[in-house]
Amino acid sequence: MTTEIAGKMGRKIEMAANVAIVIVAIVVVVVFLKSRNSGSPAQSPTISAGTELSLKNVNWQETKKHVVLALSTSCHFCSESGPFYQELTRACREKGVHTIAVLPQTSKDAAAYLKGLGVSVDEIRQVPLSSIQVPSTPTLLFVDGKGIVRKVWVGKLPSESQKEVLAQLPDSTT
Repeated sequence: MTTEIAGKMGRKIEMAANVAIVIVAIVVVVVFLKSRNSGSPAQSPTISAGTELSLKNVNWQETKKHVVLALSTSCHFCSESGPFYQELTRACREKGVHTIAVLPQTSKDAAAYLKGLGVSVDEIRQVPLSSIQVPSTPTLLFVDGKGIVRKVWVGKLPSESQKEVLAQLPDSTT
C-alpha cells in the first residue's frame, strides 16, 4: 500500500513539474517576443537617403540644397564636433546652401548652444528628433529642394569623413 501511495505521489510531482516546465517555456517565449518587438532606440527607424524629411513649414524650394544638423545640447559628441560644424556652415554660406539646425530643446536653448559652439545656421527648429527618424545625435543630412534626403552621416565624424562631407557639399546652383 505504501508503494501505491508513493507511486501516486510521484506521478503527481511529475505532473506538476511538467506543468511548471510548460509555463516557464511560455513565459520565456512571451518575454522574447516582447523584447524583440519593443520600440527600443536601437530598433528605431533611422532616416536614410531617398526619404522625404518631414520638417513642417520649411520651404525646401527656397534653395536647391540644404544641410540639416540634428543635434542636442546634451550630446557631448555634438559639442566635440563644434569646430567641424563651424567649418561646414561657413562652407555652406559660401556655396549658397541653406542650413537648418534641429534640436529637441527649446529654440532659445538651441540658439544659445549653437552660439556657444560658434556655429551659425540659417534656421533653428525645435523638433522631437524621433519625429524625423533621427534616433541619435549628431546626425548630418544633405537634403534637396524637394525635401528628399540625399546623404546621411551619423555620429561624431572622424577627420576623413569630415573631409568627405566638405568635398561632397553641393553647390546651390547645381
